[in-house]
Amino acid sequence: MPSQQSFEISQRMARDLVDADLDAAFALLYIAETYGISETNRPHALRAIEEARNVILDGEKRLSAVSDCDRDRLKAGLERIRGVIEGVGATLG
Repeated sequence: MPSQQSFEISQRMARDLVDADLDAAFALLYIAETYGISETNRPHALRAIEEARNVILDGEKRLSAVSDCDRDRLKAGLERIRGVIEGVGATLG
């Protein structure tokens, strides 16, 4: 049976990975918005949106391994960024 310390480390790692997913999604949104200005770069922008969606899915999968005290905050962040992703995606077409 794993020790309490290794369990806590595992939860912190999961939390850090979800935080990294949020950071990556924000970066991909920035790329999508930057590339989306130009019609010639629109495929790159759409690809960035798709990648951001995938990153959010990864984060949602990791939530079950996050401690209760961090889960609500991270879940809310993932939901907010998902809404922004969908909004930018709709704008890009």
